[in-house]
Amino acid sequence: MSPPGQGALGRALGALGVSIESVFEQLQASVTVLDATGKIRWQNAVSIARVGERRGRSFLELMAPEHRMVANAEFRRLLFNPGTSSTREVVVLAPDGKRRRTLAFSAAVTSAESVAGVVAVGVPLNWDDGRAPPPQLSPRLLETLELLTAGRSTKEIARELGVTVETARNHIRRLLHALDVHSRVEAVARARQLRIVTRVPSGSSGEHGDPTTVNSREGETS
Repeated sequence: MSPPGQGALGRALGALGVSIESVFEQLQASVTVLDATGKIRWQNAVSIARVGERRGRSFLELMAPEHRMVANAEFRRLLFNPGTSSTREVVVLAPDGKRRRTLAFSAAVTSAESVAGVVAVGVPLNWDDGRAPPPQLSPRLLETLELLTAGRSTKEIARELGVTVETARNHIRRLLHALDVHSRVEAVARARQLRIVTRVPSGSSGEHGDPTTVNSREGETS
C-alpha cells in the first residue's frame, strides 16, 4: 500500500478537490495510522470517539488484555510481510474501560523500500461490549431473590411474602429460570454478578450472603 495522498487514488481525489484525510474523517469506521514501532500517529474522529485521543501511545494500550498478545504478533507479521493484510475481530477499550468489539482490517504501508507502519480500519460491531443487560425481574421475584440472598428457607420466604409454601416454591423456580441457573447458590452468585440485588433483608443468619447458609437450603425449591 502506498502512502496516503500519492498514486492514482491521491491524484483522483486531488482532481475532485478532496483529501484522503477528509475521506477517512467521513467514514463511519475508525481509522488509525501506526508507525513501525506500533505508536499511534493519527486517528480519525470515530477512532477518537471509541477509544479516546491516543496519539503517541502504543496501539496495544487500546486492546483488551486478552487480545494484546495476538494483536502484537499480527502487527509484527504485517511489518515483515508488507504484501499481506489482516482481518480479525478484536475488543478495544474506551477511556472509561468499557469494552467495544471491532472488526479490524489492517495492512502495512511502505515508503520507498521500507515498511513505514500500519493502517488499521475498524468497523464498530457495537459501542459497548459490556455484559448483557440483566433479566427484568418482577417485584415479587426481586423480593424472592433478596430473601434467597439472605439465606431464608422456602418456608421463611413463604411467611415473609405472605404466600403458601407451594407458591414460594413456584417463585423460586421462576427465579432460577429467569436467571438461567439451576440452584440457589448459582442464583445468588448470578445476581451479584449482574448487580441485581440492592439490599438484603436484615435479621437473618444469611444477612451478609453467607454461601453456606444458602447452600444448606438447596433442595427446597421442589
